[in-house]
Amino acid sequence: MSHEPHELCEALKQISTPKTASSIELIHQICTEQSERGSCDFTIATIGRLSEAVNGPKTQAIRNKTGEKYRALIQSWAEYKKPLKVITSKVKEQNAWVDDIDDARIKWLVMDLIAQNSKLTGQLQLAKELSNINIDLRPVANNNAMESSSHLSLTKSNLLPTEVEAISYSIDPDRFEKNGWIADKRGRVKDRNGNTIFKAGYVDAIEKILSL
Repeated sequence: MSHEPHELCEALKQISTPKTASSIELIHQICTEQSERGSCDFTIATIGRLSEAVNGPKTQAIRNKTGEKYRALIQSWAEYKKPLKVITSKVKEQNAWVDDIDDARIKWLVMDLIAQNSKLTGQLQLAKELSNINIDLRPVANNNAMESSSHLSLTKSNLLPTEVEAISYSIDPDRFEKNGWIADKRGRVKDRNGNTIFKAGYVDAIEKILSL
């Protein structure tokens, strides 16, 4: 097996936080096992399901904007396996004339050349596919805070004014008073009976989005 997916995995880990790098390695291992089983199923749904089973990124996390590195790795496996399978089928049909070669040594050499050509064609196809994947290669800080902050910034930039207004209303003091809600020091929202409405960090998260 060529090492294209492996090399991409290592490159992605180098530009990721330790937590994300660990998840990338896990997904790479899952894809490797899929390949070793002879499976060509490298869909996000399948890899996500297998990943979730071992406490890795879930399918939705892989589909999200922040899962672009996971998707790039999965796609590299899918494209790496797909061309070889298709080309092998075509080679058998288009090069049936090889069976007419009587000299066993020459036949073997011709088949070897065809196999090498198929492999190179597959690698070229993979390179073309990967060239269309846009990944932010800028080094990231080794902490989850910056990664979270980046996610918030991306979220705010995609919101419409009406959506920002709706988010602002979610922590509006008048609304809290009307519903009998109280926000504690940890950003948790409770009702007048002490029941938790929103978990700790809710108010803080909304305020951060609105402040960006």
